[in-house]
Amino acid sequence: MMKNSNRRKMAVFTMDLENFTDTGCIMDSDLKIDQDMLDGLDEYVSILDKYNIKATFFAMCEAAQAVQGKMKRYISNGHDLALHGYDHTAPIKLDCDEFRYRIATAKKWLEELFGVEVKGYRAPFFSLDNERLDVLSELGFKYDSSRFDFPNRVHAAEIDVSRFNKITDNVFRRGDFFEFGMPCHQWLGLRIPVSGGGYARISDWTFFLSMLRQYLAHSDYYVFYLHPFELSKMKMPQTPNLKSHDQYYLRAGVKSYHRKIESIIKLLQKLGYEFVTFDELANRLQKGEKVFN
Repeated sequence: MMKNSNRRKMAVFTMDLENFTDTGCIMDSDLKIDQDMLDGLDEYVSILDKYNIKATFFAMCEAAQAVQGKMKRYISNGHDLALHGYDHTAPIKLDCDEFRYRIATAKKWLEELFGVEVKGYRAPFFSLDNERLDVLSELGFKYDSSRFDFPNRVHAAEIDVSRFNKITDNVFRRGDFFEFGMPCHQWLGLRIPVSGGGYARISDWTFFLSMLRQYLAHSDYYVFYLHPFELSKMKMPQTPNLKSHDQYYLRAGVKSYHRKIESIIKLLQKLGYEFVTFDELANRLQKGEKVFN
């Protein structure tokens, strides 16, 4: 049954701020690549500025330092800074003590570099489990956005939210800590990611848009994410010896992604979604505001 069309609906636009060399297939190769392709950050902000949308940037330490001046300006204009990691190692490949050390170090470093409190985290590869989720809460984070109920992804890990209170689909709370999951649409027994990234860029656009429309018809929460290289104006580095599906992932749909993002934004506007950052959403929920009907 479709929910009331007058319900309040929230959309969060995000970016995993990382170098091109942090991309999984590049990390696993022996390629020597100098381009960081971080100019995609500016392209993304340009799109969002056009629609007066503030984003949450989940930053890798090295990438954040490389664009320090720009990020300080974007933060002063209302965008959020959150943590993506000390480096792009999948958290489940680290023992908890090493994970704790790296995340605590990265959090402190970003806070000192930018002069803001870093409240949120998203794991590289969305690769987080409950043991490491508890570490985030202990370190003072207010929210995580790593739950992605799509088992076919690389370095998949599961976050069990049975100990959380469900606020709405993909939004959970335990005490003052929130888990903001990534949206998928259930279709013919399959879970189809509709949250952006490569899923929106390389999928058949008609099919993706159909899945997204069906998801939005029944949900009051949406998250979009992508990476800088997907909007970069730089020439894609040569990547010889990568497997054909990795070559396809890196290049497919890049030229048209700008238009697809704007199409998604316009669809959300048409459906009455309010655009917020994760910090804003967490603060409103923590204050007891009835964000979702």
